[in-house]
Amino acid sequence: MKILFVISTLRCGGAERVCSIIASKFSQYNEVVLAKFDSGEPFYELDSKVKLANLNQGVGDFGFLGNLKKRFSKFASLRKMLKDDKFDAVISFLDSTNILVLMSSAGLKTPVIISEHTSFNAPKKPIIKALKYIFYPFADALSVLTKEDKGYYSKFCKNVEVIYNPGFGNNDDELSCLKENLVIFVGRLNMLKNCAMFVRVAANLKDFGYKFIVAGDGEQREKLQLLSNELGAQVEFLGNVADVEKLYKRAKILISTSIVEGLGNTLIEAIGYDCARVATKTSGAKELITHGFDGFLCEINDDKIMSEMVLNLIQDETRRDELCKNARAGLWEFSVDNIYEKWLNMIKEAV
Repeated sequence: MKILFVISTLRCGGAERVCSIIASKFSQYNEVVLAKFDSGEPFYELDSKVKLANLNQGVGDFGFLGNLKKRFSKFASLRKMLKDDKFDAVISFLDSTNILVLMSSAGLKTPVIISEHTSFNAPKKPIIKALKYIFYPFADALSVLTKEDKGYYSKFCKNVEVIYNPGFGNNDDELSCLKENLVIFVGRLNMLKNCAMFVRVAANLKDFGYKFIVAGDGEQREKLQLLSNELGAQVEFLGNVADVEKLYKRAKILISTSIVEGLGNTLIEAIGYDCARVATKTSGAKELITHGFDGFLCEINDDKIMSEMVLNLIQDETRRDELCKNARAGLWEFSVDNIYEKWLNMIKEAV
């Protein structure tokens, strides 16, 4: 098959990582083109067989007229590519790109599969919500991340399937000897990721001999550093980390503090590196963690309860190991091979 993947950019986001992994996997058995709108270098590694197409339409806010011109240029570029290159299927990532791809493919016979990578209840501009209701029903299939998302989109879309994000592969049985007294946060530093809660937990537990590290960057970083200093939390901020696997290998506990989360990649990645998971009750975390069995869940912004949960794992290594062992038993579900088969089946049903 000849398959076109479309995404706005290939920067260091979760959807971008998934797109890179899935496109690379498909390229082993199919002809794959990956189109993006900017001209930047991909943050994540792509298989050499993936043909990268930079449409050079730019991203960002260019004002009303500039944005209108930019969107028309993207539409024209995509439609020309779809008409000229005769793809067997198109796979699009993230809502605004999904809408654009569906508009660009109108009247063409190319099957279009769209992919949601945020929770259905994530805050969105009213215009985006309206356009999703208008255009999403024209998609031949829609992949979502959780059962809650499927229940929502099935009301107005056809062929909605839950497909998890792939995790890192890791079969190292010697992880225990690499572990340090370390708690980590991995993700963008924006309002929805709510890293301020992680800082407050670090402040609550600053006297228990553990280090707290943040891997990620974003507009909230300066405020978070100031908060850490004010609370005496001594959190270390690393910025974006390309080789985050080394951090997972060192850490004993991973915390996810999101207000809204589709299916947190970090909660999947942590499994393969025996990091015990403590997370807020987002739809994605509830999909991935059974409280008390393979991780802990707490209410959003309840740093007191989250601190108690983390302290429980700090003081009880046996309990921590038990959670990690239970989580690892389901790791196969996030293997690239398993996720690839689910995508392949979705394409076969759509074409």
